[in-house]
Amino acid sequence: MKPRGILTVMCVGMFLVLLDVTVINVALPAIRAGLHASIGELQWVVAAYTLTFALVLLPGGALGDRLGHRRTALLGMLVFGLASAAGGLAPDGAVLIAARAVQGVGAALLLPASLAVITHTFPDRRAQARALGVWAGVSSLALPAGPVLGGLLVTAAGWRAVFWINLPIIAVAAILTTRISGDTRHVRRHRGRTVLNRQFVGANAVAFGMNFVGIGTIFVATLYLQDVRHDSPLVGGLALLPLFTPLAVLSPITGRLTARFGPRWPMVAGLALGAAASAFLGVLVQPAFVALGIGMGLLTAAVVAAAMAAAPPERSGLAAGVNNTARQAGGALGTVVYGAIAGDPADPGRFVAGMHTAGLVGAGVWLAALVVTLVTVRGRAGAPRDADHSSASPQHARSMM
Repeated sequence: MKPRGILTVMCVGMFLVLLDVTVINVALPAIRAGLHASIGELQWVVAAYTLTFALVLLPGGALGDRLGHRRTALLGMLVFGLASAAGGLAPDGAVLIAARAVQGVGAALLLPASLAVITHTFPDRRAQARALGVWAGVSSLALPAGPVLGGLLVTAAGWRAVFWINLPIIAVAAILTTRISGDTRHVRRHRGRTVLNRQFVGANAVAFGMNFVGIGTIFVATLYLQDVRHDSPLVGGLALLPLFTPLAVLSPITGRLTARFGPRWPMVAGLALGAAASAFLGVLVQPAFVALGIGMGLLTAAVVAAAMAAAPPERSGLAAGVNNTARQAGGALGTVVYGAIAGDPADPGRFVAGMHTAGLVGAGVWLAALVVTLVTVRGRAGAPRDADHSSASPQHARSMM
């Protein structure tokens, strides 16, 4: 399979992984009515996926380094597909929660493996940065697609459709994955560059802060739109498009900018703009959505490229696991902190004021991340500042396959 075909298949898998983070929220009222589920069960329907996803990311990345990233991506797709089928057939809340937990395991196997497959398919750092930009852009499309697609599916075919839609897509992606020639795995002990260098640590700290603000903002924005403005789930999802669309559109462009200039300056620009946008959250809501979306669009592909470029090729799976664990942990903490600061949307005035306060906290987090970027991330090529060894050559990367 040609490199572009491999990139497409890995992007499709990642799209589904991130889609299932958001698509389920729209279906919760229908799930409650259909399965007579309690509020606690509904909370676990959401949390079971994200919890197992976060817990298995690191071992999932390490497994790919040993078993092979193509094999691990295929295993993740199969687990995810089977769990989706179980969710679509679930007779009660307990079975649905278990199915969601297994979905999270499949997602955690697929995500770092797909990222590692892409980095090995495009060993040249500039081509790799462009490919990661495409990957980030396609992945970002899952965020706006989740509420919109979920609303359409639930309205047309019921809540079980949000699980059934995964099956044909996963089946096609899995078949195509088996056609990827070669595999990447690393079982020998390597001497030289380690994963823990200044740029790798800095990039992952920034990734943590990025999702802390981004996911925290999405959480309170959803409550604001549906509980304060009283929008329907579909209308509320559409109202978030000004936040999500720039993120999806700009990520491939950022990949090209990173390929040419390195990840540092796209990260700085994105963090500066995003910090300014967060400061106006709760005051100028829609303009803040647009500016934050542009900031995240400039940041996402660059921060992933910086982290992956700082890691040696033989640890790409582990590096991808660390990066995505940092992002998931940041998002989880951001949801808790933003929710605690904003308070109960049943008191609209206090909630909007709290949302503004949460935005100011987020602005501070992103300004701190901007300083970390300037200190740790190099400009061109994204090579780690404190590494004594140059990036692996394309020939070396291919010899590891």
